[in-house]
Amino acid sequence: MDSLHLHKQWPSDVTLVPNLFLDKYMLRANGEFVKIYMYLLRSIQGEKLSLSMLADRMSCTEGDILRAVRYWEKEGLLLLDFDHNQKLTGISFLSPKASPKPHTPSPAHTPEPDVMQEAAVSQPAQIPSAGAFGDDKPVKEPAPASEPDHSLTSEKVSELKKNEDIIQLLYIAEQYLGRPLTLTDTNKILYFYEGLKFDLELIEFLIEHCVSKNHKSIRYIEKVALSWAEQGISTVTAAKEEISQYTRTYFTIFKALGIQNRNPVKSETEFMDRWTKDWGFSMELVLEACRRTVLQTGSGSFPYTDKILEEWHSKKVHHMTDLETLDAGHKAKTVRQMPRKTKPNRFTDYPHRDYDFDQIKKSMFQA
Repeated sequence: MDSLHLHKQWPSDVTLVPNLFLDKYMLRANGEFVKIYMYLLRSIQGEKLSLSMLADRMSCTEGDILRAVRYWEKEGLLLLDFDHNQKLTGISFLSPKASPKPHTPSPAHTPEPDVMQEAAVSQPAQIPSAGAFGDDKPVKEPAPASEPDHSLTSEKVSELKKNEDIIQLLYIAEQYLGRPLTLTDTNKILYFYEGLKFDLELIEFLIEHCVSKNHKSIRYIEKVALSWAEQGISTVTAAKEEISQYTRTYFTIFKALGIQNRNPVKSETEFMDRWTKDWGFSMELVLEACRRTVLQTGSGSFPYTDKILEEWHSKKVHHMTDLETLDAGHKAKTVRQMPRKTKPNRFTDYPHRDYDFDQIKKSMFQA
């Protein structure tokens, strides 16, 4: 029997992309998500990958990779496999469909017949586990009376929770927070969407960023969201730039206090956030307070610097000219309080003598 000889007219180093992906899915997707999808598709027949390797090669974070694959999973183009610790272990590509349905990931999934190929992912970052969304009745948390009420009406919440994208967002929020959402959690997250007009991608990045800093409190997340809204931040790119700016701020202050070769701890970032965000000091004033701290204490003491800036804040110091005025007032007050030297006169202008009274008494008794 004669053997068949098979030939192909294209080189082996090509990546085939379905036209339906280009016509339907790519046009409405975030550019970063498309880039990550294409690179994963390119890597199917290659080496084993990890989230950290992908993040390094694409100049992004592991969270960016996870956000992208979750998006394509929701679009019905990927299936994600997890182990018993909820670590991502595999990514399966599905054939594009005209009307894809969102897919809920399962830890033990067997690819369906229309699965194209699978790209293995090793050493992935852990995804926090969470309770099921939607079945448990949330526990209501009363908000402090002093805080503004940013909650939505129950009718609006019910309306938004019928949206499949919102359902997906709340599910992802549970994954990051590692617990079922309370009524307050849900209301706040929906307020970011409806009240602050954040898009779903920005809200997801907001939660991921706060959790990565060990802040899972919805109060803290809300505070960051309101700060971003005040600054006009409406995209993930702008949010990353703001975060990068404050990271540079932290290490600039560290350098001024003589601290090197380590990252800030939570208590230190709270000090620096208070100086720059809550009190609104310019970097010039903060660095001046750091300089005075090192001069007075010989070390980088955050509490000492905080005391300096707290006084300046109470004295309404906003610019270096304000500080110069304050310093001049302190100097004048110090001069007024110094003891005055007595002017010599005919009663005091004579040499004083020192007497040894013990020796005098001894000589008197001997006499």
